[in-house]
Amino acid sequence: MELNKFRLRDQLIDGELFENIRKVALQEEEWDENKKKDVERFEKTVLQRLRKKRPVKRYKKLGIKKSDLKEVIQLADITSLELFQGPSNWELAQIHPEWCNHCGKCCTQSSPLFIHRDERRAITTLNPFLKDEIIPNQDYPEHFQFKEDRPCKYHDTEQKRCQIYQTRPQVCQNYPLMLIGSEGKEHYIINLRHNCHYATRLVLEKAIILFDEAVKRKTEGIGIRL
Repeated sequence: MELNKFRLRDQLIDGELFENIRKVALQEEEWDENKKKDVERFEKTVLQRLRKKRPVKRYKKLGIKKSDLKEVIQLADITSLELFQGPSNWELAQIHPEWCNHCGKCCTQSSPLFIHRDERRAITTLNPFLKDEIIPNQDYPEHFQFKEDRPCKYHDTEQKRCQIYQTRPQVCQNYPLMLIGSEGKEHYIINLRHNCHYATRLVLEKAIILFDEAVKRKTEGIGIRL
């Protein structure tokens, strides 16, 4: 492959396979025009940071361009590193709790806050005052949600902390990751994106890992030393 025709992402995934995965991701998240614009702003934010971490001029011999960074970010956003024998989104998030800057956006902008039927009892046992505040979920009546959750009334806006942090629902513990899919095929996607410092750091970390792996494969393939 000539360097002027080189696409870094091709070292990681077949172009047609990527487009199919991206199409499925778009359908799963039901992206409308507003959400697409949010994602574009998010990718631009990550790109600014990735260009500082991996400036393209350092990889001039490989013909890497700004567009290659954009494509790696798109791949990092919609896929799990498990596809490349790496850690899952959830595993990365667990390793880096410091990525959360406690802005509270997930607490004030998310609705409904999903509460699994199996965790309702534990939450209300430790917080009896919540019994009348948890109601059947609008979309999944066998599960539950908070009666008021946009903004969540248990988010302390002054302290920027959750008032029921130790017993907060699992969905809150996982943010900015959101579990979707049918039973047996569940997987985590990244929610909030440009509004969330955590999501930005998560995708940036994945993009760096994918970029380095792609460069490694390319340099080994053509025998170039950087």
